[in-house]
Amino acid sequence: MPKKRTLKLKQFQGSSSASASNTGASAGQDGGDSPTSSVNERLSQLRVADSLDANQRKRELAELVAQKSTLPPELRRVLGVPESAAPAPKPGQSSSARGADRMQRWRTPGPAAPKSWLGLRAEREPTLSVRGGSGRRKKAVKPITERNRPQEVMRYAKLLGSKLEKPRGLTHLTLKRLAQHWDLVDEEDYAAFGEIPLRLRLQLICYIGVYGPPIDAVAFKALTQGSDPIDTLDLAGLAGHGRLTIRKLAHALEPRASHTSQAAHEEVLDSWDAEETLEDVLNPSLDISRFAHLTHLSLSHPPPDVSWRELLSLSKHVPQLTHLSLAYWPRPTRTPHLSTATISSGNSPEVRAGGTHIYSGLDQDYSEAASLLRLLSGHLLCLQWLDLEGCAEWMPALAMHANASPLSQQSQQSDEEWGTRPSLITLFTDTWKNVNYINCSQGWLPASAEVTDMLTGYIDVELRAGITKYLRAHGISTNPGTTDMYDVEKRRTGVWFEGEKKTRHAARRINTVRRAKTCKPITFDFGWTREAVR
Repeated sequence: MPKKRTLKLKQFQGSSSASASNTGASAGQDGGDSPTSSVNERLSQLRVADSLDANQRKRELAELVAQKSTLPPELRRVLGVPESAAPAPKPGQSSSARGADRMQRWRTPGPAAPKSWLGLRAEREPTLSVRGGSGRRKKAVKPITERNRPQEVMRYAKLLGSKLEKPRGLTHLTLKRLAQHWDLVDEEDYAAFGEIPLRLRLQLICYIGVYGPPIDAVAFKALTQGSDPIDTLDLAGLAGHGRLTIRKLAHALEPRASHTSQAAHEEVLDSWDAEETLEDVLNPSLDISRFAHLTHLSLSHPPPDVSWRELLSLSKHVPQLTHLSLAYWPRPTRTPHLSTATISSGNSPEVRAGGTHIYSGLDQDYSEAASLLRLLSGHLLCLQWLDLEGCAEWMPALAMHANASPLSQQSQQSDEEWGTRPSLITLFTDTWKNVNYINCSQGWLPASAEVTDMLTGYIDVELRAGITKYLRAHGISTNPGTTDMYDVEKRRTGVWFEGEKKTRHAARRINTVRRAKTCKPITFDFGWTREAVR
């Protein structure tokens, strides 16, 4: 084995160690470290000195960070605080080179993707809303394909005969594009709608109902903000959908009570002699709602589960309505979810849980629908125009007769007219006696060769003559053409004729009672003809 060697150093006089000892001695005399301090003591002293320097550097760094602005960009611009400097780039590399290097690392190996793929990827990505140069991602809006909405824009205005804009003008294209991209609009942008004229904002609501997504109550208030009164409101395809429920809409239309009179009572008068006059007490300042002059309202195309109970509460806030559209509303009922539910006990037969069951249409039972329509007519006494397109299922409920009021029955009994029956009344001879127009079309017309087969021996002569005249006027052939293998068109045409027969019977019954009460007959619009049915 090799021999272990030990290195021995010989110290000579006058070397560096001696000079170091002399230097330490002189330092000790000046108040420094003692020349007799050992190596361990010297190392501990150096550790303490390093920690003090580190604390000092941390303190300076904290002061430097505190001096820099940490405010958001919007507040920084308002307060005038300068923006913090960007981090310095690495030496010898520019920003473009770094970006290209990063994209090169992330790039998928192979040839570049075609432009069609890139466009599809942009559609799949969630919407990006840009605010002040910084990107903020919004939740992607799910496409609603099953939503009930009008087939044409400004349908309500066309029924009223209002003057419309050019169909392909700049206003139409702008409103359509804004409605299609309504999901890009944030609540921060709602304040800017106050600068747009009210007429265009109301038209934008119509376009959103046809081309855009459902809106909420906040967006509705933003589109109707301002001080100008509103007399026409078209919410077709929006009322009841999403978060704009009928209840929230009723809350928005409800007039608010004014607090100015209460503040005036709490204000201290300048002198004891300054008292309130009689005019101030009798004429307090009232807060008139912007919807106090609302006379034209469209709530058409609601969801299938829309609540008639909420419609009744809404009608209390708009008693001045003269034109109302309830197109494609479901059958009037208070319990739409209990159509198939029954209540049973041990010793009694089953009873329907709701007022309308699943077989009410087959049984011709319109009692609940007639009662709800009677309540609605009591809230809208000024109604003159009614749109019930697509409501042929419950049109007979409008023609149901009701007994006269108890006062009239008592008067008949007092006159000893025992042989006479109490007079019958309908909605249109009592509360809705001012109604002069009802749109009761089914929303579509049969345009197939199967109409000819349905005419013979199926409907009355008057309806057959009217349909034949309409088909000839519009150039629709009445001769059998192509054959339908599964008779789909023939069955749809049969359903249409059943609804038309039911609607015309109800219209004839309503006008018969109105003529008996010396009231002007109502003009019914069936989609293919407009007449006062006899």
